[in-house]
Amino acid sequence: MRVIIADRRCFILSSVFLAVILTAALAAEPEDILIADFEGTDYGDWEVTGEAFGPGPAKGTLPNQMKVSGFKGKGLVNSYFNGDGTKGTLTSPPFKIKRKYINLLVGGGKYPGKTCINLILDNKAVRTATGPNDEPGGSERLDWHSWDVAELIGRTALIQIVDQRGGGWGHINVDHIVQSDRNDK
Repeated sequence: MRVIIADRRCFILSSVFLAVILTAALAAEPEDILIADFEGTDYGDWEVTGEAFGPGPAKGTLPNQMKVSGFKGKGLVNSYFNGDGTKGTLTSPPFKIKRKYINLLVGGGKYPGKTCINLILDNKAVRTATGPNDEPGGSERLDWHSWDVAELIGRTALIQIVDQRGGGWGHINVDHIVQSDRNDK
């Protein structure tokens, strides 16, 4: 009987020890840092140029646009404001890079330099992403994209969302930009 009780105590102590170690390991991973989730009524401290981004974050699909999906919460950047003819930029305030990755949701046009989201350091785009669409059809779904920025930790950067293209798929959709030590791609 004593052997069974001793074995049970050993098992319980081992289980508790393992739980403590796992909890400590999970707690050691730094939390994500939200850059922007676009849940407000306006763009806050972000600088807006042109008309493409409208007066504030879209609450989903805009008039005459295919159904937009894949964004988090109730708001997103959607440069389809008044259609594909409007142009502009949306630029974040400066921030310090503190995690290995910048993860974001992106959709819309696939036109590098024209419909894109850029990570800017020293006035130069060092990372960029576009939506998947450059032909008729396609989808307005936002999907995860991840930039590896480990070698940039400690540097100050900006995010710039660009819409400089008219015509089909001349817009970009962006949401939920976060710094993380996990690659969410």
